[in-house]
Amino acid sequence: MAEPAEKPLNLRDVALVLDTQQRVHAMPTGPELYPQLDTQFNQFLGCVLLSEYAFSANWSSYEMHPAGDEVLYLLSGRCELLLEQQGQTQRIPFDTPGQVQVIAKGCWHSADVRPGESCRILFFTPGAGTEQRARR
Repeated sequence: MAEPAEKPLNLRDVALVLDTQQRVHAMPTGPELYPQLDTQFNQFLGCVLLSEYAFSANWSSYEMHPAGDEVLYLLSGRCELLLEQQGQTQRIPFDTPGQVQVIAKGCWHSADVRPGESCRILFFTPGAGTEQRARR
């Protein structure tokens, strides 16, 4: 059972995992986060990750989530989302804070950020089986 936090958490410092029992676990962000998720949460099966990231450059890869739809919520700034479906890349402006974009289960996606600009996005990610591949 998750214990109540002594003070509010900041998603710039931690990511939150909603486990299969609907309990929340705060995990420190950093390069060790994703291996820890696999280890501590049974390859992340049935779990959802709530995380926040800032971007000032194009994503270096595409990713795909086979376990379910991913929800992106734009907190600030702007970018362009790239959704690859059936061999075609659709570019979607993501440029008004408060916008929500649902990335369908199994859809490869990435993002471009204009030089000199940045954005901050809140992610709700069904992480089990997530795949990444280099951008072409």
